[in-house]
Amino acid sequence: MSRPTLPQAQSWRPDALTEVAQAWNRAAGRLQIEIDDAARQVLATGDFWSGSAADEARARIDAITSPGRALARALIAAAAAARDGARQINEARDQALVAAEHARTLGYGVGDDGTVATPAAAPDLVRVLCGGDDATARMMMATRTAELTDTLVTALDKLGAADAQTARDIDSAFGDSAFGDSAFGAGQATGPPATTPSGAWAMTPAEVAAAWSTMSQDRIGEQLAAMTADERRRLIEAAPRQVGNTDGVPWPMRVAANRINIADAILAQRAIVDMPDEDKVRRMFAAGIGLDPGSAERVWLAAHADPAVRAEVVTAHDREANARISFYEGLLADVPDPTARTDNEVARQIIAFDPGRSCFVELTGDLATATGLGVFIPGLNTTIADSAADTETSRRFVTASHGEVAMLTYLGGRFPAGDLVAGVIDAGKPTYALDMAPRLVAFSEDVERTVAATGRDIPVTYIGHSYGGSILGTAEELGLTADRTFYVAAAGSGVGVDDPGDWHNRNPDVRRFSMTAPGDPIEAVQGLSISPHGADPDVMPGVIRLNTGRRLDGSLMAGPAAHSAVVNEPSDAWHNILAVISGDWGELDIAGVGTGSVTRVRPGR
Repeated sequence: MSRPTLPQAQSWRPDALTEVAQAWNRAAGRLQIEIDDAARQVLATGDFWSGSAADEARARIDAITSPGRALARALIAAAAAARDGARQINEARDQALVAAEHARTLGYGVGDDGTVATPAAAPDLVRVLCGGDDATARMMMATRTAELTDTLVTALDKLGAADAQTARDIDSAFGDSAFGDSAFGAGQATGPPATTPSGAWAMTPAEVAAAWSTMSQDRIGEQLAAMTADERRRLIEAAPRQVGNTDGVPWPMRVAANRINIADAILAQRAIVDMPDEDKVRRMFAAGIGLDPGSAERVWLAAHADPAVRAEVVTAHDREANARISFYEGLLADVPDPTARTDNEVARQIIAFDPGRSCFVELTGDLATATGLGVFIPGLNTTIADSAADTETSRRFVTASHGEVAMLTYLGGRFPAGDLVAGVIDAGKPTYALDMAPRLVAFSEDVERTVAATGRDIPVTYIGHSYGGSILGTAEELGLTADRTFYVAAAGSGVGVDDPGDWHNRNPDVRRFSMTAPGDPIEAVQGLSISPHGADPDVMPGVIRLNTGRRLDGSLMAGPAAHSAVVNEPSDAWHNILAVISGDWGELDIAGVGTGSVTRVRPGR
């Protein structure tokens, strides 16, 4: 819409959008339950319903229910847009109302259109500041009037823009390619039309995606390039999980498909929250709630006799699902431009999203303008639901570089987990690195192809932090493609990596860096003969060791807290990481080059 007036801004109630979002979420959950129930009933008729009609119904159940599933996804997307819009409109509205009130407090008149009028007489303070000179006072007040008008009009323009963008986002949710015209009868009831890739026979979109497991990334890319835009859209709608998580698929397609996958994940968690309370109580006791049999029986009886106890059990049942819903909804919401080049909010770019395989990859920043790309591989206790801190780590690098750096947060599978001793024991297992490293190698090919498609030289740096260092080193052993690798407080140089000859990076000119803060507990296991994670990268021949320097308060970056602080706090260590990614190597604080010696060069300035 055009610029709203002040009376309109005052009368708006953005919270109504939040209420609409909640209603759409509930509707999506109920619709999904009904669809699943209908599908189960059809598939369960095998013992008492036979014949061609029965066979056809069972064979086409997915096509029959797909319009309803698409509508449920669209409702989830629209709810996310409404909820996000409510936040942005509310913030813009508050800014406008505060600006108007500020002008009135100073004695200026405020028009409905946001223009501010100069008072007839100068306030005493202004006259004093101007030495009693009326002409100077009028000039000062005229300047102030212009400033106040600009502030208020800008706030109202921002409010109008937020309102218009919210409307577009809601319209898009119900009709764009990420959630599909199929929600409103675009032929899905009879199945999507066949897709004919270049040089292939007619195939349905699902068949196209199913064949990718036997194809190279280059061939997948060629196949998709030969399709029309409509064919690619239908492929996204028919096989979002494969499209969103297959290396070789162009990233814009993966982002669009993963918005569908995120909506499906929200629906899956809503199915848990929307269960009847009796089923929730039964599930909690079937799973065990940490009680001995006698206590469990008493709690079971109390849950059926005392509403408060019952509510507590139900809340415990829903807690994890609600937390996941909140996190997934955040993935669909816009975020402030991480490049800090504009005041606009931008959509998140999810390159992989597969909770079943614990896979999540997010691009932060603008690859179209970046001059360096970092791939951050975290460590112990990393999960999709708890990955927000890792995303913030990537965001800080992008923002600090004003968008010259783009970042990928890479979760390619399950990470070791556990508190204290349990976590250390689990991190001592090489299985996580061995499972994830081949996926990282394959993804590095996809990264290289995507970067090449920009037509610009964008060096790619892989940063392995803690257990992520072992994942990175193992991937280098298996043929990772990287311009630079950085082992930060790394558990080791990779499973089975004892010397540089064990690394087989496909880039013969790869440059390697490492750093570990003094007193970091990981020093106790780096390079140990009993460790499965390989040699200590800090002393590996040819690896450039960087100092961790000092923290923001001037103290030495050292001790147990430094293990995480080196990647989170904007310290000397943090700036070293950014300098490697950006290629600004003149800013590096170098400790030395590894020689194989166990003697460490301590940081210092």
